Amino acid sequence: MLMTMSPAAAAAADPPDPVAPPNQEQAAARVVKTFRVASLNILGSNHTRGADKKRTVKTARLLRDRRVAVAGLQEVQADQLGWLKDRLPGYRIWPGSRYGAQGLRLQIAWKKRRFALRDHGSITTTFSHFQRPIPWVRLEDRQSGRVFSVIDIHNSPSGQEAARDAATRQQVDLYKRLRTNGPVLLMGDANERKEWFCKVTRATDARAANGGQHVDGCIPPTPTYVDWLMGGGSFDWRRYRAEETTVSDHKLHSAVVRWG
Repeated sequence: MLMTMSPAAAAAADPPDPVAPPNQEQAAARVVKTFRVASLNILGSNHTRGADKKRTVKTARLLRDRRVAVAGLQEVQADQLGWLKDRLPGYRIWPGSRYGAQGLRLQIAWKKRRFALRDHGSITTTFSHFQRPIPWVRLEDRQSGRVFSVIDIHNSPSGQEAARDAATRQQVDLYKRLRTNGPVLLMGDANERKEWFCKVTRATDARAANGGQHVDGCIPPTPTYVDWLMGGGSFDWRRYRAEETTVSDHKLHSAVVRWG
C-alpha cells in the first residue's frame, strides 16, 4: 500500500470492496472495455449565496445523464457533498468528510456496480495558503479485472505561481509512484493551461484526453483549458468533450477510456 500522509489516517479503516467471483452467465457475457470519465469544478457554494441544492441536484443529474462512471470533482462544500450523496446513490464518493473541512473540497466518485475500491490515500499540497489533501483511489474494474488509480487535483489560482509549481511537482511524484501499479488517471482543475500540460507530459507518460504531445518539444492541445483529463497506461482516450453547463462556471470535461 502506498503510504498515506496526514490527515489520511482517518480513512485508513476503509476496507477494500469485495469482488464476487463471476458466475457462469457473467463469465460468458461480453466484457465491456469502455467507460466514461469526467472532471468538473462544481463551483463551491461558498462562492455563491449558498443554499445551492437545486444547482447541486442538477450537477448530479448531469453526471447520471452523461453516464459518467468515474468523476473527479473540485470545490465541493459540505452542503453540496450531502446533496451529491443523496442524488448519486449508485456511486461511491471518496474521501467524503474523512479529511476534515479542507478535505471536503476534492471528491472522487465512481459507479459501485462497475468498480471496486482496492486502495486509497492522499498527499498534502498548498492551495491558497492552506494545506489541502489531494485524494487518490485505486479501483478494480469488475468487468475486465483491470486495476487503475485516479488522482483528483485543484491547484492554487491567480498569482500563486510558486504554490502551483510546488503542487505540480508533488502530483507528478504521486503519479509516478501509483503508475508502478498500473494505469493512472490524473484529473482536475490545474489553474494552468500550457505550462501544466508541458510539465506533466515532460516528466511522465501521461496523455491528455484532448490531444497534444510531448516528443520533440511540447505541443499542447488546442484549445487548452485549466481543467484536465490526463492519464497513462494501457488504454486509449476517445470521444473527448468540453461541455458548457448551467451548473458551474467551468465546463464539464469528459472522455471515454478504452482498455488496450
